[in-house]
Amino acid sequence: MPLRVPRPHSLQDFRMEGVQYQLMLLQPGESFERQAYVAGYFYHVLSGSITLQTDAGSVVATVRDTITMGGSCAHHVTNTGPGVAEVLVGAEPFEVLSWMRQAPNITVYAANSRHPMLKRLFLAMDLVVEELSNPQITPDQLTLERTAELIIFYFMRMGNAVDGSLDPFPGSDPRLMAVIAAMNAQPLRNWTVGELAAVASMSRSAFADRFMVQVGDTPIRTLTAIRLKAAAREMREGMSMTEVAGRYGYGSVEAFNRAFKRCFNITPGRWLRDKS
Repeated sequence: MPLRVPRPHSLQDFRMEGVQYQLMLLQPGESFERQAYVAGYFYHVLSGSITLQTDAGSVVATVRDTITMGGSCAHHVTNTGPGVAEVLVGAEPFEVLSWMRQAPNITVYAANSRHPMLKRLFLAMDLVVEELSNPQITPDQLTLERTAELIIFYFMRMGNAVDGSLDPFPGSDPRLMAVIAAMNAQPLRNWTVGELAAVASMSRSAFADRFMVQVGDTPIRTLTAIRLKAAAREMREGMSMTEVAGRYGYGSVEAFNRAFKRCFNITPGRWLRDKS
């Protein structure tokens, strides 16, 4: 097998611009609404508790929990606790993040999840709070934007349940980003290369060649990695290995073990023990 030349990461020159932060104090029962006009919000709870409500349902966050919210859905946030809630709100403009793969509309990063990346996320959030709240020094927008880049990277790395690395993003090609988005939205679908090429509005051969150049791997191996990372997240959340193997189309736990190790160079059992 020929050696694969490392490809420069497509996030190398990623820069946030126009990010908005706000420290909000909500009285018991107080709420505010957000419209669907930016690519994403996050809500980091500093004290008290909040509920984020959409037409599809709601989630609750307490001290040190963080909610990320996709911009495709209007929502409102309410202090549902007995005391004052203090919340760090971050908003990232659509134009900056619109190239990214589609993420679930709502994700909760629980403070008690024991995720190894959580401490770093807390540090980045604390930097923003200090920048905003220190009365002796005026907040600096460029500093806040660079800190926003850190926070977004930590969100993305926490989404990679296996090794916490940044996944490759072919951000310069919206056609391939549409394919990555489709894989992430439907990881259990039995995609063919032809179907993925249709998503990209390309011929099968041109799509396969361009995907290999831009992403550094084949479409099917990339889909397999996306599926296995989704399976890893479900195991972290408590689903058994037998359940995960069946859900993701493997005929046995042994077959799932082999696929996981082939992709990530570690068995799922060992990975779970290391993460506990």
